[in-house]
Amino acid sequence: MDYSIDFSLKEANELLQQLHQHQQQFFFSEKELSELSRQSIEPILKKICQDIAKLMKCERVEIWLFNEEQTKLTIETSYDSNSTHPISKVTLLQHEVPTYFEAIVHKRTLAVDDVATDPVMHGLRESLSLAYHPFHSMLDASIVLNWGVGGVICCFSQQQRHWTPVHRHVLASVADMFAFIFDRLHRQEAENYTHKLAFTDTLTSLNNEHAFYKKVEERLSQNELGIFIYMTLDQFTNVRSVLGHDGGEEVLINFAKRLRHAFSEPAIIARVGFDHFVIYSPTLLKETQSLFINKEISDILKEPMTVKGQEVYMTFSYGAAYYPDDVHSVKAGLQAAQIALEHARKQTSRKAVGFYKPSMHTFVKENLLSEMNLQKGLDLKQFQLFYQPQVCCNTGEIEGFEALIRWQHPERGLIPPSKFINLAESTGLITQIGEWVIQEAVAQLKKWMTEGKEHLTIAINLSPAHFLRTDLSEYLLKCTQSAGFKPQNLVLEITENVAIEDRDAARNRMAELRAMGFSIAIDDFGTGYSSFAYLQNLPVHQIKIDRQFIRNISTNQNSAAIVQTIVQLGKTLNLQTVAEGVETKKEWDMLKQFGCNSIQGFYFSKPLPVHEVDRLFQNEGGVLK
Repeated sequence: MDYSIDFSLKEANELLQQLHQHQQQFFFSEKELSELSRQSIEPILKKICQDIAKLMKCERVEIWLFNEEQTKLTIETSYDSNSTHPISKVTLLQHEVPTYFEAIVHKRTLAVDDVATDPVMHGLRESLSLAYHPFHSMLDASIVLNWGVGGVICCFSQQQRHWTPVHRHVLASVADMFAFIFDRLHRQEAENYTHKLAFTDTLTSLNNEHAFYKKVEERLSQNELGIFIYMTLDQFTNVRSVLGHDGGEEVLINFAKRLRHAFSEPAIIARVGFDHFVIYSPTLLKETQSLFINKEISDILKEPMTVKGQEVYMTFSYGAAYYPDDVHSVKAGLQAAQIALEHARKQTSRKAVGFYKPSMHTFVKENLLSEMNLQKGLDLKQFQLFYQPQVCCNTGEIEGFEALIRWQHPERGLIPPSKFINLAESTGLITQIGEWVIQEAVAQLKKWMTEGKEHLTIAINLSPAHFLRTDLSEYLLKCTQSAGFKPQNLVLEITENVAIEDRDAARNRMAELRAMGFSIAIDDFGTGYSSFAYLQNLPVHQIKIDRQFIRNISTNQNSAAIVQTIVQLGKTLNLQTVAEGVETKKEWDMLKQFGCNSIQGFYFSKPLPVHEVDRLFQNEGGVLK
């Protein structure tokens, strides 16, 4: 049969008109568009492929779709007149058939009369040989979506064909119909995904806080009696340090599944951050408080889970408040339940249970007062920096200082950071305090340099929230440039947990700061499970060995071995090592023997106000013994 004149242009237009009517039947009603999904369009696509096969007088028609990078094609649907069985999800990779990928991305249509001799088809016939009967001719038309070529429609013929311009025109028109379908499908999927992000916690698939508020408000409007529960996992940070970031996420996912099982509908469950979960459950009466989460529920939640081959036992603590006895809104319910939890945790850090009482609001007022005092302390310049010397381990010569903040409170006297840093982090004032520390440290460093002490460095501690702020790098560079010295003299210390818990963000920020010339130090090194594994991938300059290892090196062989291993690790990775908490001559001698670079601790000096540091240089000449 001569396939070169399969149909006239008039016949082609008549058939195309039928296909357009078919398209309108399925895709131009508002109801169909709103319910569009890959499942709902599958039979529609298959029917259109069958119509195209009839129109083009070929045995097989397929639709292939690209991935976003256009490096992979996957078959979406197909029609084969010789087979009643659907073709499995065959995939084509760009590196296997590069000439074919190049052609369909840059040509509107691709007509191949003989696939055996056409160079564009090199490798394609072999790639598809396991899935299909042999074919001799092929006609493709690219499906052009809003963002670019999104796929291709393919007509296969077992007989050799000569594809005319009419064939090309017809298939290109059909491809445009598919473009309409897939563009609308992509928009629908994007809308669904956006809606999911707005109402769903992406890690656990529970409700997020926004969805929780919306759903519970609807329930409260029906005058329903209920209870709010604010729950956290005990020791989760420590567990994640052992299991790593991925292991920690697996724990949260497993715990969320157990919450769904323990609190079935009509209870509403949400994850509101990190290891914090909230539950609203209707209740007919005020339950016996100690038994609200009964033994059956508790056993479900505490059942051991296997994560990364390890058996993990998780316990939990919670606070609760009743509606409407204790609270009259969703926001008040969550706040009251969280206050009850915090009060309970004053007694025990694990398995704490608390029920809200109105007297607990005193706690909130005290916190608010503390926050106001903290802001007042900043405004009235009540903070000051103390400096602890860091000395060369071999010579005792002062190489630099660690800047440590103190709050000179007018009534309570000198307050160490352990008493107010957590409050600063929880109230969002930590960034303001961190920027003040940077300003003061830079100003002091500049003063020492003008006095001829150009070799000195100052190390400052950055909180996790401040370290990951997008404007940190610009602020640091602005401060050092205005002071007129190189960024290398400012050492930025972050804790080991920051590096472990948000590895990608931490690595990117470190790389950015190192490229600008700043030195990066990991503080409290050795306390995290993954220390040795992650360190090789982080652009750090220095590791500070945690004082808990140093204090025992002269009496505990294990501590000494750990410190010696860390020092050797630093040498291997070309990193400086600083030992914290050195308090005896014997500890110094051992660290010197291990090859540690620098040390600091009370043996040399406690943290000093700046005027005493100046006296230290005058009296000791910059060398401590």
